[in-house]
Amino acid sequence: MKETDHLLHLCSYSYESGGPASVILNHSRYQVDAGINVSIASSMDTRHHAYPTAPGVQLHVFKQSILSRILSEFSWSLLFWFITHRNRFQYIHIHGLWYFGSILPFFIPNKAKKIITIHGFLDPYAFQRSGWKKRLLWNLMQKRFVRSADLIHVISREEEQIVRALFPDLTHKIVFIPNGIQDPKQISQDEPSVDFLEKLNNIKAKASFVFLFLSRINRKKGLDILFEAFTQITKSHGERVQLIIAGPQDDYSASLAEQLSSYPHQNIHVFDVVTGADKAYLMEQVSSFILPSYSEGFSIAALEAMAYAKPCIFSTRIGFSDELQQARAAEICEPNVDGIIQSMNKVLADEACRKNIGQQARALFLRDYQISKVAKDFLFAMKQI
Repeated sequence: MKETDHLLHLCSYSYESGGPASVILNHSRYQVDAGINVSIASSMDTRHHAYPTAPGVQLHVFKQSILSRILSEFSWSLLFWFITHRNRFQYIHIHGLWYFGSILPFFIPNKAKKIITIHGFLDPYAFQRSGWKKRLLWNLMQKRFVRSADLIHVISREEEQIVRALFPDLTHKIVFIPNGIQDPKQISQDEPSVDFLEKLNNIKAKASFVFLFLSRINRKKGLDILFEAFTQITKSHGERVQLIIAGPQDDYSASLAEQLSSYPHQNIHVFDVVTGADKAYLMEQVSSFILPSYSEGFSIAALEAMAYAKPCIFSTRIGFSDELQQARAAEICEPNVDGIIQSMNKVLADEACRKNIGQQARALFLRDYQISKVAKDFLFAMKQI
C-alpha cells in the first residue's frame, strides 16, 4: 500500500450511533501508522456528540437535511463535499446500511475501491425495524450496491452465514474479521472526576453487588427484559444488589424513564455517557457486566468488559456467543426474562464462577480481540482488493 493512499470512512460518527464509531477510532490509529491518510465524513444529528478521533485523522461533520426523514442522514453539504473531493480517495469504507452515506459512493462516480462493513445491519431483528423502508431501499438499490462493493466485511460468524446466503456467488469478496479494541488496562488514564467518584462511591456504599449495563439506551439492547428481570432479582435479594445503566439516550430512554417513575426501590441508577477516566473507574469497580441484547453485530462494550476481566452476562445475540460459550468466558442466556434471572442468580451466588469467567474472558480477549491483531488482518484484506 502506497504512502499516499487516502481512505475515507463514511458513518454517523457519534456516541449515540454506537459501535461503528468505536471501530473506526480503533482501526484508524493503525491505518495512520501504516502511512494512510484517513478522513471521516459524518452527517450526524446535531443533538449527538461527536466521537473522538485518532491523531492525524480528519473529521468532517455535515448538517443533515430535512430529507433525512425519508433517507436517514441525508445531507446536501455532504453530497457537494463528496462530489468535490471524491477522486482524492483510493479507498472508501462504508459502515452499515440504510443511510445516505451507504449509497452515496455508488451514486456519484469515483475511482475508489469500496469496502462495506455490515455491522449487524442484516440481522433479522435489525432488518425488521422500520421494515418496509428497509425492504424498499434494499430492493431498489442497497442490495445492488452491496453486490458491487470490492470487499464485504463481516464481523461475526453468524453474520457471515447471512451474507453468504444472500450472495452465494460473492464468497471471494466476503471476509470475516471480528471487532477489536486496545487493551484498556494498558491505557494511561487520569483520575476520575470528583463528582463521578462521589456518585459511584455512594452507590457502592449501599451495595453488596453492582451490575453494569453500559451501552446505548436502545430498545434492541434488551433493557425492557433487563428491567423486569432485575425487579425480580431485587424481590429475592433486596436493594443491596444494585444496577447501573449508563449510555447515551436513544429510542428506549422515554420508556425507561416511565418504568423508573413507578419503580418502588432505590437500586437502579441511570448515568449519561461515561467516557475516559470515569469509564475506566466504573468498569474496574462494578461486580458484573450485563448486556442482554436482542441484536448485536459484535459488541464493543462486551469486549471492553471482557478486557477488564469482568464476569459478564450476555445474550445469545451478542455476536460471538458461541466463541464465548466454548471458552467459558461469559454467562450466556436467551434474551428473555427467565434467562436473565437465571444467569444473574448464578453470577450472584458463585464467587468462584465469577472469578473463573472473568479470567477466561480476559484470556480470550488477549488472544483474539486485541486491535493490534485485528487491524493488521484488516489492512491485509484491504491490500488484496
